[in-house]
Amino acid sequence: MPKIVGVNIDEHRELTRQALFTALSNLLKEQSFETITMAQIARRANIGRTAVYNHFADKESMLLELMSATTQQFTKILSEALEVVDNPLQKLRIFIRSQLELKHHYHLGEGMNLRSLAAGRDTSKLKEHARILDHILSHLLQLAHHSGEIQPPSPQTNSLIQACISGQHVPNHPGLKAQVIGETEAFILRALGASEYCVRDIDPRVSELRFIFCEKDEKPIDEPESESSTYLRCPVHVS
Repeated sequence: MPKIVGVNIDEHRELTRQALFTALSNLLKEQSFETITMAQIARRANIGRTAVYNHFADKESMLLELMSATTQQFTKILSEALEVVDNPLQKLRIFIRSQLELKHHYHLGEGMNLRSLAAGRDTSKLKEHARILDHILSHLLQLAHHSGEIQPPSPQTNSLIQACISGQHVPNHPGLKAQVIGETEAFILRALGASEYCVRDIDPRVSELRFIFCEKDEKPIDEPESESSTYLRCPVHVS
């Protein structure tokens, strides 16, 4: 009999799923998805190997569920972050930065053929969450265009922005990470037609924004903490 963790079966099931998500997320930081096995995930989560299959048929199903849960919860914190400033271009900065921070923390999709991974599987929830993020980006682009800060977005603008973000490797070192995020952000804003002044004019509230994905992120090493920093905690804790 598996050990019951939690006050009831439903809570036990959710805690077990979160433990598996944590294990998979951490393993993705250490090795490629192709080399990860269900046995490794079970060991890392401290869960019996056979018990894993009570929750997920295979590692591909687990990854898709992790991506869906992460995107759903991240949408909530992104909406909160966008309330920090009113300027449309600064909101675009927040969108870009948050996506890069998310990519850096979870390592989801890196080096994977997601089309092949999703073949024959139910990806409706994941697609719906992706549509919501796409809608948010479209809305921000329209706001920035109507305010005269960027050129009119084309039907391909969203996918080009996402391709630029997804193609970046975000280092762990705080200084290098900030450099990559800053350069990617500036590149995208210039591509959208923002003036050089607007590209360089970063609202301090945006600069001081911190996304907290787990407890170890709260006190970054080698990174000074500003008293005015705004911390936004992601509801998903998977590492």
